[in-house]
This record gives sequence, structure tokens and C-alpha cells, in this order.
Amino acid sequence: MIKPEQMSLAAHSHIQKILNNQTLTAEDINAVYRLSQHLRTFGLLSAVGYINQSPNKTEGKVRERTLPIWKSLLAQLLNQAEDIEPKKLMDTVINYANNRSDVYMLQWRRSLELSQHWNFWARAYKSEDNG
Repeated sequence: MIKPEQMSLAAHSHIQKILNNQTLTAEDINAVYRLSQHLRTFGLLSAVGYINQSPNKTEGKVRERTLPIWKSLLAQLLNQAEDIEPKKLMDTVINYANNRSDVYMLQWRRSLELSQHWNFWARAYKSEDNG
């Protein structure tokens, strides 16, 4: 369990894993923002469900950049390996929702708190070339 004063450090670590010694593009930052909005509006199970969905022809570049960022941040949130299969990640969250609602709600609340810090750190590492 992360203490409130550790949220920013944890979020920074999560963003660092996405960076891989690079800067984030505007599309990357938008993906982080979209995850925050999705978590607030639809919840953790829905966000993991989005990762597990089959690609939609109309989503194109947005989904192409969104998926790795969402998967990385959500896997780290749930203490899973970043290379976890989307189906396994979704099964983990479904199990929490169905059998451990206390854990599910705790993780969702944690994701809402972390998302503010993810947004901050994503902006901090934004590429200068992308405005």
C-alpha cells in the first residue's frame, strides 16, 4: 500500500518505465490524460477492458499509442509485469471485482490518486519538439 506522501514518487517511477530514456510525445501525454478521464468516468475494470478489446479500424493511431501506455500504467498499478497479456490483466481485475470488492475499490481509488501524479510527470517529461 502506497502512503499518500509516496504517490508522486510512485507515479514518477511508473512514468520513468514508459519513457525508456526518451521524452514523451503529445500523443503519449494525451494517452495518460485519457486514462485518467476513463478511470474517473468508467472505472478500473473498464480501463482494463479497453486494453483487452480487439482493435477497431476507426481508432488507428490513437489506440496504437494509447494501449502501451495504459497497459504499462495499469500493470504497474496492479503490481503485474508490464509484458502481461491483456486477457490476464483483465482476469485479475475481474477476479478482484467479483471476489475481492474491497481490493478492487482500493485499487480503483489508488488509480484515481495516482492518475493526477501520472499527468504531472507526463507533462514534466514532454518532448520540446511537440510544443
